[in-house]
Amino acid sequence: MKSSRLFLPLVAVLLAFSLVACSQGRKSGGEMGGSETPGEHVGMEGEGEGEGGGEESATQYGLDETFDMVRAGARLVLRYDAATQTFTGTVENTTGATLQQVRVEVHLSNGVELGPTTPQDLAPGQTIPVTLSATGQVFDGWTPHAEVGPQGAEQGGGSEAGEGGGSEDPGEHSGSVTFVPKLGGWTTMNDPSLGIPVGIEHTGFGLSAGFTISGNTWTPNISPSAAPEHQPTVAATWSGEWAGYLTTGPTLLSGDARVTVTLGAMTEAVVAFDDVPVFGTFQSDKMPVVDGRFTGTSFQHEITGQFGGPNQEGVVGYTDGLLRSVFYGQKTE
Repeated sequence: MKSSRLFLPLVAVLLAFSLVACSQGRKSGGEMGGSETPGEHVGMEGEGEGEGGGEESATQYGLDETFDMVRAGARLVLRYDAATQTFTGTVENTTGATLQQVRVEVHLSNGVELGPTTPQDLAPGQTIPVTLSATGQVFDGWTPHAEVGPQGAEQGGGSEAGEGGGSEDPGEHSGSVTFVPKLGGWTTMNDPSLGIPVGIEHTGFGLSAGFTISGNTWTPNISPSAAPEHQPTVAATWSGEWAGYLTTGPTLLSGDARVTVTLGAMTEAVVAFDDVPVFGTFQSDKMPVVDGRFTGTSFQHEITGQFGGPNQEGVVGYTDGLLRSVFYGQKTE
């Protein structure tokens, strides 16, 4: 997959935390902004997305309105032609990587669902036409969304999400892809029924990181506390894995991870993940390490990590944003 800096594609693809769109007509979302012409909604990137974007929305569009939005890397433009009783438009891959199994659905106000269209892989920059027939249907509102990938990273009108993400339920995160740490001594904490969607720990190093869910709020946690004895004293790379969820889908994902420390006027750490869906490999900005703890914000994602164990042999941490994940690693010689 194509490489890029940590979450750089998110600026152009998934500004998942900017709610920008119009708030007139048939909208029922959160407060939105932006310019528009009567009867048309010009959906800016990330329109209607709370942190938990991926829920189907009750937001409906009028028969004379145009839907235009980018989510999960797919830009969907769709409108209804009353003369032909057909929804027509396009879906475009706005990313630098292939989007898999892209398809489109429309939910009508009368309860009928149109689609999905035939799933199709889209190459970077590729645009394909979308046509969905509504012949014989009587309705006065519609809700479109696109889905990307096997589980469906949905795109839709979107209502404002609550703090910490959309109307997610811990049971939705069933860990359908089993994550088994490849390094000895590390074990997972993944029990949605207890409100623990994902976590990692090493009892020998005294390191752990994870999330808990209460209602709609995801709360990250990490241990131990920062302390001088946890500060790394050598430039090295800690190699391991990451595991977590995109807020657009319920599937537990994972891949290789690295934390690289450099020494100089300031000790700094960089976190890199491989095999992130859509984005490939990405890495963070440099983050200062103080008392073994590094914290930073890279493109609207909070990143926190902690070194520990004998001679700071291990590292653990989390990312909180569009990708809610934990990561771990051990020092490589």
